[in-house]
Amino acid sequence: SQTEPYTCGACGIQFQFYNNLLEHMQSHAADNENNIASSQPRSPLPVVEEKWKPQLQRNNTNHTSASGSVGNSVIPEKERQNIAERLLRVMCTDLGVLSVVSGKEFIKLAQTLVDSGARYGAFSVTEILGNFNTLALKHLPRMYNQVKVKVTCALGSNACLGIGVTCHSQSVGPDSCYILTAYQVEGNHIKSYVLGIKGVDIRDNGDFIHHWVQNVLSEFVMSEIRTVYVTDCKVNSSAFSKAGMCLRCSACALNSVVQSVLNKRTLQARNMHEVIELLNVCEDLAGSTGLSKETFGSLEETSPPPCWNSVTDSLLLVHERYEQICEFYSRAKKMNLIQNLNKHLLSNLAAILAPVKQAVIELSNESRPTLQLVLPTYVKLEKLFTSKANDAGVVSKLCHLFLEALKENFKVHSAHKVAMILDPQQKLRPVPPYQHEEIISKVCELINEVKESWAEETEFEPSTKKPRASGEATAAQEEDWFGKNEVYDYLQEPLFQATPDLFQYWSCVTQKHTKLAKLAFWLLAVPAVGARSECVNMCEQALLIKRRRLLSPEDMNKLMFLKSNML
Repeated sequence: SQTEPYTCGACGIQFQFYNNLLEHMQSHAADNENNIASSQPRSPLPVVEEKWKPQLQRNNTNHTSASGSVGNSVIPEKERQNIAERLLRVMCTDLGVLSVVSGKEFIKLAQTLVDSGARYGAFSVTEILGNFNTLALKHLPRMYNQVKVKVTCALGSNACLGIGVTCHSQSVGPDSCYILTAYQVEGNHIKSYVLGIKGVDIRDNGDFIHHWVQNVLSEFVMSEIRTVYVTDCKVNSSAFSKAGMCLRCSACALNSVVQSVLNKRTLQARNMHEVIELLNVCEDLAGSTGLSKETFGSLEETSPPPCWNSVTDSLLLVHERYEQICEFYSRAKKMNLIQNLNKHLLSNLAAILAPVKQAVIELSNESRPTLQLVLPTYVKLEKLFTSKANDAGVVSKLCHLFLEALKENFKVHSAHKVAMILDPQQKLRPVPPYQHEEIISKVCELINEVKESWAEETEFEPSTKKPRASGEATAAQEEDWFGKNEVYDYLQEPLFQATPDLFQYWSCVTQKHTKLAKLAFWLLAVPAVGARSECVNMCEQALLIKRRRLLSPEDMNKLMFLKSNML
């Protein structure tokens, strides 16, 4: 027979078990204690967090009685519980705060509040400081200007070397925004600075984006600093051609190569139904409940950049984890899905697509130079597609399509050719001899283009004086001024066997190859890929601020600038 339910005397809620009622009553008691504690006026005694600041007594020299009574005592347990509850409430308002609360900056804020309490006694935060949001935003322009000065000084300190700039859009759900980042070598490392973030408006065209980029850059970079732009496929590169060299993001380009060939409509028009079928089955297998990267581990340790959203991922996952997937589906008694899989075509396609994805991962390395890898990547993929184009059947057909798409989408610019030469492990090795002269002349052209800005530089003094215009200059001297002799001397040196740290290498041969070293420190700072892994996170936050209308676009841009460049 059902026993009478236990009723709470305070609020009338009924419980089936006595233990539940006891727990419930304890919650009431704790809640009452908290209310009493928070409603009572606090005594002006400083509250000291355990282990936070051992030198607290130094702050309390004006409060001898207070420091004498509390000293470095451990905070009372009830007070710790009170703090813990407040913290938990803050965390619950937005789970993104979890990482904030455990970060150094939050600890510093808490410490500053504790120190102020120690100096001036307990006080009502809202009465003394007002709205925290308003307080912070009041100081935003000042802090923005402080950090802006540091970034501007950094980007202007090597005026003669030039910088790289990426302008890349990142989508998060239906929205997207552009991120503008500047790159430069500092010491032997590539340093990056996020200069601006802008939510994308459907009405914005390439020219509009170009004006935005120019406006932002004009705030940070002197107009005479040479710039190489790397843009994504949505930005019209012709808009940048007047301002400097404009390259296309290599990951976007390779993504376009794959998407244009494996587009289901295109495949249908070319009667490649077995490829469509394979892609569909792989998507089903990789997308089914229970089968995820968590189930079988991720495909690679380094993930490709956010602009690689290729149809190949599920296909490569199924190929890589085929055994585990079979086992998974046989246990789930769903072997019909596996039986629909064309295993032969799968392994052939994976052999073509895995090197493409690997190339994207290599080209998107954020800690080392990557521009010198673009031309060798093109050559490698061209060889791969050509070798498989002689196979029979559908794979051959696909490889012919890949070759066409590679030529059309993966454009190699003269800057890529020059960067390749500047890698002492590659020099001209990746390309056939008939292209050598053309590439050497590109190097000389670029040296000649930028040499005006070297004239004043004592540190990188060109080894030969400029020939007089009186006609005394011989052809050999003329060639030397254009840097040809230096380029040939460098090319005749044996190739490096180990992979060198490129900036380390060029800083060691600066005296010997002055002009080339100058070029290397500028050009090798330019990344091959425009999107970075932190872009997604930044964009998510920017779009969240925009959607909730928490800040004006200008304040949001300043806040994101501080977030990127302050730490």
